[in-house]
Amino acid sequence: MFVNKYYQKIKQRLLLKSRIIYLWWLYKKSKAIASNQKSAIVFAPHQDDETLGCGGTIALKCEQGVPLDVVFLTDGRASYAEYPQICPDQLVQTRQQEAIAALKSLGVPPSAIYFLGKPDGGLSHLSAREREETVNQLVQLLRDRQPQEVYVPYKQDVHPDHKETYALVQAAVQKSNLPIEVLQYPVWTRWVPHQLDFKSVELANVYRLPINNVINKKIKALEAYQSQYSSIIPGIEPILPPGFMQCFFSPYEIFFKAS
Repeated sequence: MFVNKYYQKIKQRLLLKSRIIYLWWLYKKSKAIASNQKSAIVFAPHQDDETLGCGGTIALKCEQGVPLDVVFLTDGRASYAEYPQICPDQLVQTRQQEAIAALKSLGVPPSAIYFLGKPDGGLSHLSAREREETVNQLVQLLRDRQPQEVYVPYKQDVHPDHKETYALVQAAVQKSNLPIEVLQYPVWTRWVPHQLDFKSVELANVYRLPINNVINKKIKALEAYQSQYSSIIPGIEPILPPGFMQCFFSPYEIFFKAS
């Protein structure tokens, strides 16, 4: 009992340190930007990353009638992989329904949502042929939709699927030969910002977008993802750690640019 309490205190101190680092980084290092009229595609590895990372941005663009699409790369089936009592196929359906409901709250119609169905947790393990096919899929989407901006997870965002989503989208943008601006949004990095590489090019180009006017829409959208923050079967802890969602109730969203 004493050991558990000791480690809990250490964990709490580390999380507090993370929050302090994050606030310093947000208010001292970032540059303020405003919402714009540029058409966009938001690429998300999993159903919820899009709302966590840039739900406010999505809502602002939708309020202004800006063309915007959301693309989910993986099927989300592996979030409870260690629990055989949870059917992966049912979880895929649940997470798709949650994503549609969340994005409806932000103003995105079902016709602008794409589910590519790649293996959850397996983007970094795609064969060379599968990777090429995925990049080509993304290139086709870019050429069809002609976005001026794309939003992708931060390229060092801890989770392998997040890192690989960045790599796949970056490859597709280059292959498309379209003049697209790439903005990276942190997800897990906001939970553990002490893992940031403060020497990276991206962290010299940090931007904050105020989302005060749409924060309630973002919170409502996040509430749709019940499979991630609440117990879907009695006795099984939610996949997201306590307090994780609250990290994204900030009045700002953060983006990195490579240059």
